[in-house]
Amino acid sequence: MGLIMAAIGAAAGTMADQWKEYFYCEALPDDVLMVKGQKVVTNRGQNTKGSDNVITAGSGIAVADGQTMIIVEDGAIIEVCNRPGRYTFELGTPSLFADGKLGQKIKDTFKQIGQRITYGGDPGKDQRVYYFNTKQISNNLFGTPETVPFRVVDSKIGLDIDVQIKCSGMYTFQIVDPLLFYTNICGNQAYEYRRDTIAPRMKAEFIDALTPAFSTMSDMELRPNQIPGKKQELKNAVNEALADTWGKNMGIEVIEVAIKALNLPKEDQDMIKEAQRIAMMQNPTYAAATMVGAQADAMKAAASNSAGAMTGFMGMGMAQQAGGMNAQNLFAMGQQQAAQQQAAAPQAAPAAPAADSWTCSCGTANTGKFCQNCGTPKPADDGSWTCSCGTVNTGKFCQNCGSKKPEAVKTFKCDKCGWTPEDPTNPPKFCPNCGDVFDENDAT
Repeated sequence: MGLIMAAIGAAAGTMADQWKEYFYCEALPDDVLMVKGQKVVTNRGQNTKGSDNVITAGSGIAVADGQTMIIVEDGAIIEVCNRPGRYTFELGTPSLFADGKLGQKIKDTFKQIGQRITYGGDPGKDQRVYYFNTKQISNNLFGTPETVPFRVVDSKIGLDIDVQIKCSGMYTFQIVDPLLFYTNICGNQAYEYRRDTIAPRMKAEFIDALTPAFSTMSDMELRPNQIPGKKQELKNAVNEALADTWGKNMGIEVIEVAIKALNLPKEDQDMIKEAQRIAMMQNPTYAAATMVGAQADAMKAAASNSAGAMTGFMGMGMAQQAGGMNAQNLFAMGQQQAAQQQAAAPQAAPAAPAADSWTCSCGTANTGKFCQNCGTPKPADDGSWTCSCGTVNTGKFCQNCGSKKPEAVKTFKCDKCGWTPEDPTNPPKFCPNCGDVFDENDAT
């Protein structure tokens, strides 16, 4: 069997005037994933008494955008097409019309399944046309009935705790491999296969995939409140978790995940805040600032003590002595720590001046013919050179730091024909243009 491209973009109504019968599928709604193609026979057709499950040679088959068509003969897939257009069904070699990312998946699976050998060119006993909805199917709602574990990690502050979250939202999926979907999910349907048939299973498997997906997100050190904004990362993590159950088995891929609500129990929220507060206290400066704020509040409370301000201040002093550390000591520790970090940080080396740079008398380094600060012309070349420290010298050594004057790099150009090597500093032995030997006469 084989499909022959007839024309692209013509109306399906015209097909009835040209073929014995034709198969066509109207636009598929989101709740229909697959439908059996219905044979349309008009008064002008020649095969008015043919079997519904036999495709007459010369029949027309139309494929619309967002659809993939397969022909099944005696339970085996013999034709696949996802390229929009009109086709003529002829006896002969099986064909495959598939484009794009979806088409590549179809081709790979088609090779694995294999093509069924026809009966010496005669039509089989049972031939059916099926159309698959390969558009993106959206508005698939989900919600976690129970809490899902999530590990909150922040290596910067040493935070590593487990919390429980609940979330709800919706996801969008697409049938990216109709052959797998037909073979493993909806094969041999009498009329159509609807989304609500498989929706409960998909919802349960999607929710199960959230646990490993959230584990991937926590490895990226994302906080729970950051997850709704990381749609691409969440989609990739869910697809990775569903690679076996959906990708390799059902031919389905998650296109987008939208989190509408994500909630943490109050005790988990308080635990994260407390861990963050404790982590902040590891910095002596933060701890000192917190202590100063607490002391200020304590002084206000002491001044308004009902037993007298003196009694209040006596109690505050006893509390300070019991603490064993005051704010001044903490501030000193913070300054010492900052100084140590600054000393440990590598110092950026001063940028070396450009090879053709020159320093003006006003102190500005330039590369053009005039000083960009005062407009003074570049001095004539008197053999001076600029050291890496910025000092202009005329001798063999820098008068400021003693560095040796760098040796000039020789470049070469053929003195006979003017040919210049790709690397002027490393010429070949002979000029490939005129054959002249490269020597000191060719140095520029």
